[in-house]
Amino acid sequence: ISDIAFSVFNVSGTLSMIIGIMFSKMLAARFGKRNVFIMGLSLTTVFTVMFITLSSQSVELAFTYQIFYGLSYGITVPLLWAMMGDVADYSEWKNNRRATGMIFSAVVFGLKAGIGLGGAIGGYLLSFYNYESNVEQTARALTGIRMTASIYPAIAFIIGLIALFYYKIDKKMEFTIQDDLAERRKSFDYNEK
Repeated sequence: ISDIAFSVFNVSGTLSMIIGIMFSKMLAARFGKRNVFIMGLSLTTVFTVMFITLSSQSVELAFTYQIFYGLSYGITVPLLWAMMGDVADYSEWKNNRRATGMIFSAVVFGLKAGIGLGGAIGGYLLSFYNYESNVEQTARALTGIRMTASIYPAIAFIIGLIALFYYKIDKKMEFTIQDDLAERRKSFDYNEK
């Protein structure tokens, strides 16, 4: 029965994430990608931290946190990819040189490296807390599981939030860049080589 409950728990998070993704474009159009990303990641951080407060009897609350976590995080998912395009446009705007392929490949490399590194860090943290699979867990291991599911990921989200405050492409700048690049491209004669 615990396997079924865990599956339902994960499905509830995934479904709520999909709902968050569906609202992302509308919110970004109204408030700007950067601001919506900051809001979504802030809420994601809050709901992630709240998992540390749960007891083993708090099943309904765990589902509630998971749903709100999914909604909050889902809003940010498409924005990351859209903001990469904005960075490519910014680079062209500043340097008069298009580098979209380089920017996207660097970000995707960073994401893949981060996923690998994050998985390794999670494994090392559980090992540090003496987690062993398929046995009854010690109090130390249970603490490690709780920390690895709440506080440690929240620290990573906070680092991301700090980085977002240095990201200066807000809605106004985005429109300025788009308009300037459109003007530049209009004046370029594609028949000349």
